[in-house]
Amino acid sequence: MSATLSARAGQENTAETECLKGTVAKVTDTALFLKGTTFPDETLGKRDAMIVIDKDTAYFDGTKKVNKAALQPGNIVLVFCKMVGADRKAKTIRIIGGKKQ
Repeated sequence: MSATLSARAGQENTAETECLKGTVAKVTDTALFLKGTTFPDETLGKRDAMIVIDKDTAYFDGTKKVNKAALQPGNIVLVFCKMVGADRKAKTIRIIGGKKQ
C-alpha cells in the first residue's frame, strides 16, 4: 500500500505548478519562448525556455487581463505552468516589466 501512495505522491509532484521568470524572446500561436529564464530550482541556472500556450492560457499585464497580442519581445514575464509530458504548459502569463508597446 505504501508503494502505491509513494507512486501517487510522485505523480502529483510532477504536476505541481511552477513559476518561471524570463524575458520574452518570441511568441507563436502555440509557444512562448523566453530568454534568461529563472527556474524554481536555482541549480538549473538561467537559460532559454519554451512554454506551450493554448486557448486555456490566461494573460495579464500587472493585474489587468489582456490578450496574447499584448506579449511582445522584451517584456519581462512570470509564467505559471505545469509539466505536461516533456513540455511546460502555461496556465497564466503575467507581464511584470520590460519593454512595453
